[in-house]
Amino acid sequence: MKKLLLILSALFLGIGLFAQDCSDLFFSEYVEGSGNNKALEIYNPTDGVIDLSTYVINRYSNGSPVYSDQITLSGTIQSKGVIVVTNGQTDSVWVSSGGYWSLPIDSALYSKGNLHGSGIYPTPMYFNGNDALTLEKVTGEIVDIFGKTGTDPGSNGWNDIPPTYFAGNEYWTSWTKDHTLIRKSTVKNGVKENPVTFMVNTEWDSIAKNYFDSLGYHKCDCGTLGVIQNNQQHSIVIYPNPSTTHNVSLSASAKMKTVTLVNELGQTVYSKEFGTGQKFVSVNGDFLTNGMYIVTVTFTDKSMYIDKLIVK
Repeated sequence: MKKLLLILSALFLGIGLFAQDCSDLFFSEYVEGSGNNKALEIYNPTDGVIDLSTYVINRYSNGSPVYSDQITLSGTIQSKGVIVVTNGQTDSVWVSSGGYWSLPIDSALYSKGNLHGSGIYPTPMYFNGNDALTLEKVTGEIVDIFGKTGTDPGSNGWNDIPPTYFAGNEYWTSWTKDHTLIRKSTVKNGVKENPVTFMVNTEWDSIAKNYFDSLGYHKCDCGTLGVIQNNQQHSIVIYPNPSTTHNVSLSASAKMKTVTLVNELGQTVYSKEFGTGQKFVSVNGDFLTNGMYIVTVTFTDKSMYIDKLIVK
């Protein structure tokens, strides 16, 4: 009987854990660019519309165990959709205490935002690569943590090198300072408890500084709401993905107008326009070296599709 109870308990526990997948909001993209080019994308993995007014973003500055500043969200977020929150400083500001000009956010990044910080320091949207960030309900329940609260990894933030995963003085190894990070599609939940060690590479892919094109769309195993314009959405298959050769094909349900590939350094390695459009595109060349690429497809009806390509 005891053995049966243990089996049933394990079964119900497993069901409970499984049921937690795709159950609440989480961070899906992190932009820590030059100056005040800061943005956070939040993804809704659930099957319903969520009221954002019951959520806040908190910043834990420089290893603080308590949050330093907070922004309350507003509006709603669609099922499988995202909202983008950006820094709100749109003018240069003289910082007398430091004796320097604080430069405005890039207008291209600002335009991608659904919500914006006040633009007056401090707010969470002035985060740096060594700040921890949380997405919480107004009741105090944490639904996602970026970084580790109460821990300062140094001014260069976190990297992917054990055992500490701190960049320290080796700024060139940092993943969280001067980078864009995209949550892996296999991640279905936020981090709800402060991690023992923040291993950024386990849940995030790193892209070059000041790369914004992937904001506004998140591919997740919970489901994806594409970047839609003109009330149309088209399916597309990229294969093989991952690819082990210098060749990859794109097959779409509608005519593709342009195809662009950007590597992890933010460099455009392939960009081509196809006149009146075509449903099949083959991309090949020695430029497809090992790494991750952001594939952006624009269709003839001006709708857009963004995805990741892995080359091994």
